[in-house]
Amino acid sequence: MSFVRQLSVLGVVATMGVAALAPTTVAAQAYPTKPIRLVVPYTAGGSSDFVARQVAQRMSEGLGQSVTVENKPGVAGIPGTEIVAHSAPDGYTLALIGMTTHSSNPWLYKKLPYDPIKDFIPISAAIASPLVLVVNPEVPAKNVQELIAYAKANPGKVHYGSAGVGNTLHLAGELFKSRAGIDIVHVPYKGASAALNDLLGGRIEMMIDLVQTPLAHIQAGKLRALGTTGTQRLAILPDVPTIAEQGLPGFQFATTIGIAAPAGTPKPIIDRLHAEMVKALANPELQAAFAKQGMQVTPSASPEAYAKLIADERAKIGEIVKSAGIQPE
Repeated sequence: MSFVRQLSVLGVVATMGVAALAPTTVAAQAYPTKPIRLVVPYTAGGSSDFVARQVAQRMSEGLGQSVTVENKPGVAGIPGTEIVAHSAPDGYTLALIGMTTHSSNPWLYKKLPYDPIKDFIPISAAIASPLVLVVNPEVPAKNVQELIAYAKANPGKVHYGSAGVGNTLHLAGELFKSRAGIDIVHVPYKGASAALNDLLGGRIEMMIDLVQTPLAHIQAGKLRALGTTGTQRLAILPDVPTIAEQGLPGFQFATTIGIAAPAGTPKPIIDRLHAEMVKALANPELQAAFAKQGMQVTPSASPEAYAKLIADERAKIGEIVKSAGIQPE
C-alpha cells in the first residue's frame, strides 16, 4: 500500500473514531438537559433521606435542573441500589450509597443483585456520621477507660444493643470489643429504637449508636455519653471526647454517605456532578444542618478518592465481620 493510501486509510479510521465519540461528548457537554433522580434505598424521614434531600436541593441550583429524591426502601438498601446499578449510564439516575450498600453488604450476603465495584462509579462522599457510645447511668463508668475496666472486671456481664446482626451498630460494637480487649455480649434488636428503650430501662448496659437517636436522652441526663467514634469531637457534643482520645489511639468508626452513578457514565458527567456536589457541600446552611444531626461534611477530593475511601472501608468491615464470626446470609 502506498504511503498516500496509508494516510488516507488512517484518516478515515480517525474520522470514524471521532464520529463515534461525538454523540457522547456532545451529550456530556450539554448535560443536564432534564431532571435527575437520586434514588435513596431507605425510607423517607431517616438520616440517609435527610442527607439526600439537603444535597439534592443545592445541587439542583448549580445544575440548573431539579434533582428529585426517590425513596426505594428494602432490606439492607439492596432493592434501591440494584435499580441504579441497572439504570442507563447517562447521569440521570444516581444512587445514594453508604457503608451498608457498598462496604457491609458484600460481606453479609452470599449473593447480591449488584456488584458494588463493577456496577458503580463513585462521585463523592457527602458526610461522615460518627457514632456515640452511651451507657445507662447505673453503669459506674464516667469515661471509656472506666468502662473498659468495669467490663474486664465483669466479663460477659456487660450487654450492648444494636439494630440487628451485621448492622452498623453491631459492627461498631464488635470493633470496640476487639480494640478494648473486653468480653461484652451483643444483643440484637429489630431496630435501634427497641435497643434504646431497653438501654433506658436498664435491661442492657451500653450501646454505640448514631448521635441523633440518643441525643435527647443524653441532654436530659437519662443516658451518659462516654465517647464518640470519629477522628474529632462533634460540634453537637463538644464536651464528649473521642474514643481515640481515651486510650484507644486510632480508633475510628463512622458511617459514610455519598453519591454514585451507574458504571459507564461518561467521565465529563461524573466530573460535573463531583464539582456540583463539592459546591453544594460548601454551603454554610447545609453544613449547619448536618452539624445539628451530628454529621460531618466530608467532600471527596475527586471521584477516585471516594472510590479509594469505599475500598478501604470495605476492607475494614471485612476484618470486623471475620473477627466477630458473622456468617453471610
